Amino acid sequence: MLRARAAGAAALALSAALLTGCQLPDVSMSPDLTAGEETAAPTRAASTQAAVRTEAAPAAPSTEVAPPTPARPAGDLDTGALTHALPAGDRTVVVDYWTTGQAVTWTAEDDKTVQLSAHVEGGDEDTEVLVTRFALTVDDGTTRALAAEDRGEFALMPPYSYSTALTLPGADSAAEALTLEVQFDLLVETEPGSQRWFRQTVLDTLQLPLLQEDPS
Repeated sequence: MLRARAAGAAALALSAALLTGCQLPDVSMSPDLTAGEETAAPTRAASTQAAVRTEAAPAAPSTEVAPPTPARPAGDLDTGALTHALPAGDRTVVVDYWTTGQAVTWTAEDDKTVQLSAHVEGGDEDTEVLVTRFALTVDDGTTRALAAEDRGEFALMPPYSYSTALTLPGADSAAEALTLEVQFDLLVETEPGSQRWFRQTVLDTLQLPLLQEDPS
């Protein structure tokens, strides 16, 4: 009996030793769960900060668009010179206009100089034709004023001509164009050497558009 009990005790001791050697390690999920929570926390915080920054950004100020400058139409002296042929009975009064300035850049405030030369073509070349009055009226759309006047008896038949230079003063700042109204009052002999005369008036018009100032 003693031998049997000793053998049983030895078997129990061996079993306990085997169980102790094969004990499973202590496995816990807590470290992994904690790491996940720590990773997610900064992400949520960064998203929240980005949202706050987005909401706090000031709205861009609205930009006012300036009205476009009106386009300037073509003018009679844009090329620098112009010739008009004006009927006067059986004759033609030919008027050459020109400027040494740049008509395409003229504004209302600018001083402008226009020159002209007039002569007669056609009709009886032995019949005298005289200019007794030359007048220039300038209309800027607001005011209309006599800008030049010349009185006398000026020969107009070849080889003679009537020439003058005209200085146009500054116009109203709102003016978009100048209209030049030209007038020649003529005395024409009824027949060569008769010293009897009749009067003719010849009219002409020039359009000078003005460059508009940029409103900005």
